[in-house]
Amino acid sequence: MATETRLSGLDRDTVQTLSHAAGEPDWLRRRRLEAFELFESLPMPSRTDENWRRTDLRGLDLTGLHLPRGGGVAEAVSPMSLRSDGFGGELVMSQDELVRADLAMDLQEQGVVFCSLVEAIRRVPEVVEPFLSNPAVEAERGKFEALNAAFWGSGIFLYVPPETDVALPLRALVGLASVGSATFPRTLLVVGDGAKVVYGEEYASPPLQGQPTLSAGVVEVHVGERASLSMVTLQEFLGNVYDINTQQALLARDSTLNWLVVGLGEGITKSNIDVAMQGPGASTQMHGILWGYGHQHTDYHTLQDHQAPHCTSDLLYKGALIDDAVSVFSGRIRVAKGAHRTDSYQANRTVILSDHAAAFPSPNLEIEANDVRCTHGASVGRVDADQLFYLMSRGLSRDVATKMIVEGFFEEVLQREPAESVRDNLRDLIRRKMEEQTARA
Repeated sequence: MATETRLSGLDRDTVQTLSHAAGEPDWLRRRRLEAFELFESLPMPSRTDENWRRTDLRGLDLTGLHLPRGGGVAEAVSPMSLRSDGFGGELVMSQDELVRADLAMDLQEQGVVFCSLVEAIRRVPEVVEPFLSNPAVEAERGKFEALNAAFWGSGIFLYVPPETDVALPLRALVGLASVGSATFPRTLLVVGDGAKVVYGEEYASPPLQGQPTLSAGVVEVHVGERASLSMVTLQEFLGNVYDINTQQALLARDSTLNWLVVGLGEGITKSNIDVAMQGPGASTQMHGILWGYGHQHTDYHTLQDHQAPHCTSDLLYKGALIDDAVSVFSGRIRVAKGAHRTDSYQANRTVILSDHAAAFPSPNLEIEANDVRCTHGASVGRVDADQLFYLMSRGLSRDVATKMIVEGFFEEVLQREPAESVRDNLRDLIRRKMEEQTARA
């Protein structure tokens, strides 16, 4: 099995070369090597695995992939769509390498650190090492998690000190530009006790056609006691891109996380998005918007993991599908023993806009505690005929009327984004994306 899944140029020697070039400490190099050995020992996910039942990876030949060969930085960054005004800091990555890092001077003076993960290991090792030594996303979780642990590049690191209120949003831009490459973005966010921050990540590329391109990413989020994080993850990879990622958030006592995931890309996406409420009183709102078009295949697996009592979670994912797009949603609410007074809700709503699009929702409950309130629901349907008739009777074309209805359908999710500038930005971006696809049709 090892020889069948070994990547071109990505072997044990490559791990050591990359680690030495970055000047990493011995303990991190050992972790990378252990992860590579684990990657080689694990089988490739297949549709016989329950979590991969509806996502086919047979078109992804790992043996044909390579590390990015450099260049293409401007091309990778240019498609990124969110306006850059109104941000307190910006970090740009391309091909797993840092291009630019900017942070407002007043935030630097308050002790905020926003840089590459490699740089953070050198600058603030006492902050970074505990999280990398005991990662929230362990390499043992799966083959692609092990691959990321072995080969992640520069990485993204954000640290907000305790009791620090970051007034303006921060964002990171992650670009791909090399067809047939394998990149391994990794993000570590640490929000100190009582701190508050708004953060966004955007993943984008120009159209990468032909040979498959892989992005195997990991995001780890640690929210301290009484801290508040509002986070947006936007994916806009174009072309034949396989985006396989695992994102894990850990919430301490009385912390809050508002997490919006927006999918506007092409290709195949497989995302595991987990929030673990580890401290009493923690709460999360998990929101998602998916605009599916072309031959896009999107598979979201979410977990609302209640590990402590008196925690709340509210999930609402909405999707609209045209052309031959397929969406898979598998959501689970898990309530551990002793996690009494849990209040959790989960909803997945999908609108089908063509005869060939399809959606497969699967909400689940796993409850091991008493005195809890947990509900879930899912729906798949067409655009409301009465709404469509009303708008068309006012002189609108079917396409324009449908677009307006879908925008209103998504608005419920956008209204839950607390940062007004981010909310307006996303609304404009989604509208432009829908108009592009309508024009192509």
